[in-house]
Amino acid sequence: MNISGKHETYTLNKSRLFLSLLLIVSPWIVLFITTKVLVHHSVFSSVPCWSDELAYWHEVLSFSQKGFNFGCYSMNEVLPKYLSFGAHGFGTVSVYALFGKIFGWKTYSIVIANVFFMSLAFLCLSSIVKLSSKNLFYILLFSLTYTPLILFTPTSMTELLNLSVLTIYFVILYAYFKHGGKKLLVFLFVFCTAISFIRIIYIVLFLPLLFSRRGKFQFSHKWLIYFISWIVFSAFLFLLNNLFVSPYPDSFLNDLFSSNNINDFIFNFINHFFENVGNLLNPFSDDKIQVLFRYFVIISCMYCLVKSKILQSRFKSFTFEYFIVFLILFSFILINIAAYDVFDWRDYRVLAPVMFGCVVFLILSGKRDMIYFSLAVNFLGVIFLIVSPEIIESFNKGRYSKPIENKVLNQIRYTENPATRFKNTIVVQNFTKDIVLNVPAGIGITHAEELSDELQSNYIFSKNKLKLSTYKIINSNEMGYLYKKVGTN
Repeated sequence: MNISGKHETYTLNKSRLFLSLLLIVSPWIVLFITTKVLVHHSVFSSVPCWSDELAYWHEVLSFSQKGFNFGCYSMNEVLPKYLSFGAHGFGTVSVYALFGKIFGWKTYSIVIANVFFMSLAFLCLSSIVKLSSKNLFYILLFSLTYTPLILFTPTSMTELLNLSVLTIYFVILYAYFKHGGKKLLVFLFVFCTAISFIRIIYIVLFLPLLFSRRGKFQFSHKWLIYFISWIVFSAFLFLLNNLFVSPYPDSFLNDLFSSNNINDFIFNFINHFFENVGNLLNPFSDDKIQVLFRYFVIISCMYCLVKSKILQSRFKSFTFEYFIVFLILFSFILINIAAYDVFDWRDYRVLAPVMFGCVVFLILSGKRDMIYFSLAVNFLGVIFLIVSPEIIESFNKGRYSKPIENKVLNQIRYTENPATRFKNTIVVQNFTKDIVLNVPAGIGITHAEELSDELQSNYIFSKNKLKLSTYKIINSNEMGYLYKKVGTN
């Protein structure tokens, strides 16, 4: 009996070790499948091509090579109060810049960094939590079939970074509520604070820390103080973050706070809110991948509400794990509807990381009922990808074609310690890879709708010849004209 027991334990340990290693390398497997197998390209020939990808990539290039001494990344030359980071802020850029500082920065670097971060998250999961072979297998199968992971792995978008930080958050949250300890609580507080600078919506992740693991809700003055403290601290993080974020004029919040009066403010908010609700519920509002995911999140949120039993108990007690997932999903959906957009992959990108983390959290907590539903949705999503190849094609269009070398932009010179950041800034109207990937490190890129003498930046690149008095042409070719501010060295 003893020999058999030891053999069984050895077999289980061996199985867990194998599955843990497979889970850690699974992001690289997905990357290989999505590049080499699906689109028949090497990841090393990948280049950023969407405007967001290009913005991330070039800011990281400048930050990793020039430190804080880079030009302005903005819209219409409108800068943040401090430094000159773009509309995405400094949190995400800082993480990639650290990677770039260590490993260098190539056109494919964000892709490699993303899968590295996912592997690191799975390493944390395997190291911190002692999982059964079955739960390891469930998490592995879920990650390999998770549609957002499949779609965004070959891109230079930041969704995998967000997936990785949410995975780490939910793993530590599970460990904290299982074992307790002030050190884990402090770590969660610091971690949530840090990742709020990656996406400000992550202030929601402080909420579970206000609840006790015992599953009984006791409204008290102490709890009310904690809740108010969360609101105040979240507002502080929001305001602090905005000090380093370049304004984005095309956002809903910018339009909302530009309302002429309180009546317009209320009307615009209500109109936007119900438009988003309509898009969220309308099965024909977007392609079937986005619609499927929206219903996946909504149904999961409602299911967790029912399973939490908080309504049945009239808010006196609840099944803790389901309540936490409901609380987080509901908060994310509500904020997305009220302050963001539900169309064109925007809500998909925000909700995908938190949905992934929630499912992992429920698996860790032994709530396997959700995994069967989640896997069914995942497999349906994979089927949609197979029968709708245009989605994968749209994600990979132009991703493996090299940018045209624009020798005109070689005339741009970076200035050490300039009097103003605009000295190291170029204004463009077309934010394309043929332009952005040819701009030297340290030169900030600002997008402007109109190119005029009122601009402050040292350089302008225009496809068309302009009539300007404060700028002169210093080079040109068939791709466009490079202008430099008159009277500058």
